[in-house]
Amino acid sequence: MKRKLTITTFIALMIMTVSAYSAETSLKGTIFANWMMDLSEGADNYNAFMIERAYLGAESKLSDYTSARITFDIRPERFSTSSAKVVDSGGDTLTIPSMSAYSGYPVVLKYAYVDWKVKPVAQYLKIRLGLQPTAYLDYMSNIWMRRYLAKNITDENGWTSTSDLGVSFIGALGQQGKLGEVGLSVLNGTKYSDFVDKNKNKDFNLFARIVPLYNNEDLDQTALFAQIYTGTQNKTIVAPDEASDWKRTITSFGGKLAYQKIVDFCFDMNFHTLGQGSGNDDLKQRGLSFWGGLYLNALAPSSSLFKTLILFGRADTYDPNTDADDDGNSMILAGVECAPIKGVRAAIGYKNTSYQASGVDPLKSMFINTEIKF
Repeated sequence: MKRKLTITTFIALMIMTVSAYSAETSLKGTIFANWMMDLSEGADNYNAFMIERAYLGAESKLSDYTSARITFDIRPERFSTSSAKVVDSGGDTLTIPSMSAYSGYPVVLKYAYVDWKVKPVAQYLKIRLGLQPTAYLDYMSNIWMRRYLAKNITDENGWTSTSDLGVSFIGALGQQGKLGEVGLSVLNGTKYSDFVDKNKNKDFNLFARIVPLYNNEDLDQTALFAQIYTGTQNKTIVAPDEASDWKRTITSFGGKLAYQKIVDFCFDMNFHTLGQGSGNDDLKQRGLSFWGGLYLNALAPSSSLFKTLILFGRADTYDPNTDADDDGNSMILAGVECAPIKGVRAAIGYKNTSYQASGVDPLKSMFINTEIKF
């Protein structure tokens, strides 16, 4: 009953929003519909169809200086069907999750924010208030372009949430922001799916997106990204002086190198330092991700066979503790993508996640994933 009430309320809010601002509001949605076959040792080719994600929301222009966005995330509730426990060379016990099962599709609010362009410098400065995208993760998601296949590396490993409650000051660079943007966010430091702020400390996120060759027709998609994210972990802190023992800092660098609409190469390099409490050494983590695409239509424009096809590949390495030798993992993802019409993507490919710890079999799968936007 509670879930039915939640969904009913969600639909009612969407209808009211669109009705109130029908002339200035657009309703948008995204669906990730997938099929997966588990090729891991002992999986016996288990396969399943699933709805990995669905988003429904609205964006509204309230005036020449203000706009609003609200988005709901409809996602599966997961529970792991099994896991493997191994002991690494340092004596630590590692838990390696296997495939997950699903128990339902709860509705979660992902975005709910207002943008305000500040007079008299509206072309250079805007303020964003509410539940909003975490800037650097949003940049990486946009250049990866294939969230329907996999999350970006820091999102997958839970370093920060893709959206958080707070306020951002975003400044445009160059005429109409063609050179990029810089900004500063003050955030709770929580997750949009678990938004309870357990201490009074706030996180600060300084970020930038630079498009140095925006006026070059061949290289105008090339861009560089960076962030410094610092704050306190979302833990209950009794004494004020304990906060310094639970600090966290993320430094990230990313980029997209692209030539026309023929080929692109992207990278996302992240370094994370986490306080572990009084008297304990900081935990240092590293996440590196590299991916690229080859657009076949540009190589054979007269061929209808290659007109909508893209070859893509991605390689990640993740180290949850740089002081340990064999606790990391690597992921390889590769396949071919078809984008026949605007708003529709489909990909067939292969994914392999291997672990440094001895005695742990890699996770392997074949997939056919689709993304539908409207």
